[in-house]
Amino acid sequence: MLAIFGSAAAEGGGSIFHNPLFVLLLVLVATYVFIKFCSWAKKFQLSGKLKKWVFIFTGIGLLVFNVLYSRGNTMVEANGDWSGATIAVLGSLIWVFIFAFALMAETKAE
Repeated sequence: MLAIFGSAAAEGGGSIFHNPLFVLLLVLVATYVFIKFCSWAKKFQLSGKLKKWVFIFTGIGLLVFNVLYSRGNTMVEANGDWSGATIAVLGSLIWVFIFAFALMAETKAE
């Protein structure tokens, strides 16, 4: 998924994003950052209602981001415009962090 930006940059020729070792390194760094984020999120407490709403919005977001990415792919095929697909990927990555925060945070006793 992180390689989408490298794929667009690599179309012009041999760049660093075209190197498989660099892409692997990016994936490993992103995994490490995500794990550190999740361990940081464990220190927080959220109400059960807020967590429930985040989970509901995550289900809705699955549909919305799939539609956005499908439209973005259509834009890429039609005129080579990567903006729609990039916005869909960045939006879904942001939501992944929101969902992970809600999932990892402790639930407040009410």
